Amino acid sequence: MPNVIVYYTHQVPREGPDLLRPYCLVLENKSEETPTKQEVIQASKEAFALCWFVPDIIDEEVISSCHNLRILAGFPRGYDNVDVVAATRRGIWVTIGPETMVEPTADLTWALILSITRKLIVADAFVRTSRHSGWHPTRLMGHQVFRKTLGIIGMGKLGRAIAKRATGFEMNLLYCEKAPIEKAVEMELKLRFMPLDALLKESDFVCIATPLTEDTFHQISSRELALMKPSAYLINPARGSEVDEEAVAYALRNGIIAGYAADVFEMEDKQFSTRPLKVTPGLIDQPERTILSPHIATGVKETRVEQARYQALNVLQALRGERPVGAVNEVPLYPPLI
Repeated sequence: MPNVIVYYTHQVPREGPDLLRPYCLVLENKSEETPTKQEVIQASKEAFALCWFVPDIIDEEVISSCHNLRILAGFPRGYDNVDVVAATRRGIWVTIGPETMVEPTADLTWALILSITRKLIVADAFVRTSRHSGWHPTRLMGHQVFRKTLGIIGMGKLGRAIAKRATGFEMNLLYCEKAPIEKAVEMELKLRFMPLDALLKESDFVCIATPLTEDTFHQISSRELALMKPSAYLINPARGSEVDEEAVAYALRNGIIAGYAADVFEMEDKQFSTRPLKVTPGLIDQPERTILSPHIATGVKETRVEQARYQALNVLQALRGERPVGAVNEVPLYPPLI
């Protein structure tokens, strides 16, 4: 039996771990619950590779407790939950998931936009509770998307994918970034660069497409929400802690904005948030103004299989003494083990 240990903190499609089984002893957390820090340390203290996921906090304590670690192989694209500095200091690769995760996230973003504006969840419940007795001219009226203004915060790969999907709706597209992007991309997507405050004031829809960092933590809070139109919608497919959920709940209750749609929540970002492991009640309690999905942006079978394969590929490349394709840091190459 192989003596190189790989530990998965969560179960993934078999196509990933099966790539490793000929070379490694694959250990998996069989529970659907996220393991505690001490459980992670205990399970991976002799591991060559620790395969981590969104809920895991891989801090210096974990890293320093696992002396054989050579790679922290990630499933998602974001890695704010991993202490990359500590890993690099100890010569450990940190890798993230494939870029193709962007497209299903952009798809879900548009599902959120259309669902919140046309009250689809409320309408579905209306029919299912047998209250539907035929057409009515003023029932469940929403807002138009066609030719409205969409403001996108962040114009990386996700922001651009969202913008591309907006062209069919002939929308006026605004974006904010630390600096304007290439003119060719602006012209291709018909984008207009704008500071955040101006974007918030002009947009009918505001969509967050930035990674979670100390700079983007609570980048949308009471002050920013007050700048938005009362008829505007805030859409968050990025990370929960980029908005202040309590401030959003207050804005919804008081008519400061029209609606909030999110696939991500503050309580998921343990390294930034001290909230209990539940969604802010003020969002749950306003079903006519919110649509909330349980972090399923990349929850597409083809994408999940690709993520699992890509995660395993990074481990295999580290075993071969190569630089893993998904690496976000640089460490010395090790002699191959396979």
